[in-house]
Amino acid sequence: MAAESGIGLAPTEPSGVAQAECYQTLLPAATRARRARSYTSGMSREQRVQAWPQGWVQRAAHVTDADRVAELLNARSQKLYGTAYSSPSDVLAWWEKPGLDLATDLRLVLDGRGSVAGLVSIADDGAPHVSFDCSASVHPRYEADARLWDTLLSWSLERAMERVTRAPRDVCVTAVAQAAAQDEARRAALERAGFAPVRVQSHMRIELTEAAAVTPDWPAGVAVRTADLATDLPAIVGLWLEAWRDHWGFVERPYADALATFVAGIESRCGPVDPTLWFLAVAGDEGRDVAGMSLCVSGLPGDPTGGYICDLGVRPEWRRRGVALALLRHTFSEFRRRGFMAAELDVDAESLTGALRLYERAGLRVIRQELNYEKVLRPGKDLATRELPAAARDQH
Repeated sequence: MAAESGIGLAPTEPSGVAQAECYQTLLPAATRARRARSYTSGMSREQRVQAWPQGWVQRAAHVTDADRVAELLNARSQKLYGTAYSSPSDVLAWWEKPGLDLATDLRLVLDGRGSVAGLVSIADDGAPHVSFDCSASVHPRYEADARLWDTLLSWSLERAMERVTRAPRDVCVTAVAQAAAQDEARRAALERAGFAPVRVQSHMRIELTEAAAVTPDWPAGVAVRTADLATDLPAIVGLWLEAWRDHWGFVERPYADALATFVAGIESRCGPVDPTLWFLAVAGDEGRDVAGMSLCVSGLPGDPTGGYICDLGVRPEWRRRGVALALLRHTFSEFRRRGFMAAELDVDAESLTGALRLYERAGLRVIRQELNYEKVLRPGKDLATRELPAAARDQH
């Protein structure tokens, strides 16, 4: 047995009242009840980790582990979705995410055969350091082992608690995680660890048949072109910060930080960047005013014949003029021209900006859903967007 030291205890759980006050949101009834139950749940200090089975090892990850990690992720995606989603190169792209350090931010548990039985990571998106992503995965052959899940999540929560002081004083700090709606093992583990489901994410798809080919209707004075990262990136990042400010859970970041990590963040989240698939709706003299954008990548997980819309946003003063719908239809047209058979994207099921309704109007349909979870690590002022001010609501 080679268990690592410092593993086993979850951080002290804040009170249910503190967690409830840190954010306010509406969920579908099915998840609202689960969230209420989990406010006061969490691993107690008596739930200490027992010794690993003989021959099992917990250690840091190395780049040479990409193959075996991809095998675990694909075993999970095969069970949940019926297809393999990850390649070793995808794993390495994830590990190159800005701010992720393999030595300190990721742990593997290897079984007696040397296969990855489970993995856990913690990610910090940078200043103001108010949210830490605690992601744990367990191979399907071991997913019924609550001890393995609990050990992994305990490790990530301890690391998150160590970093709470990075955030400004008196602000709310949370741990976040995601689970597919049908992933009962991960959802149960998260709720045992004191996480609560707070939001539903919908994954949408459209088959790019001839019926989906609708000519974009651009507003007067608006044209579309592809991005030139050498000159357009500052405007793109500025638009992203402005447009996403109206999205639930958004936390304002320093512009310089967002600019420095934007492209790498897209690549770790969506795949290799191809600027010819970054479509900008532009206006003004010489098209310098970027009114909206559709940032896309080629290929879907396990399916190279599709395209993914990573980020679609419109500057607030250009909303309600048809820019977003025109961008979507232009994207579909370009995907078809390149031979893509389908397009997919993800959206908040209760989008504050009404994005779900827009996507349905464009022909996209929900094919699966994921739950977003949060656990309060330190109560305080919530810096995240939870609702729109009246002025912003008038723009949607």
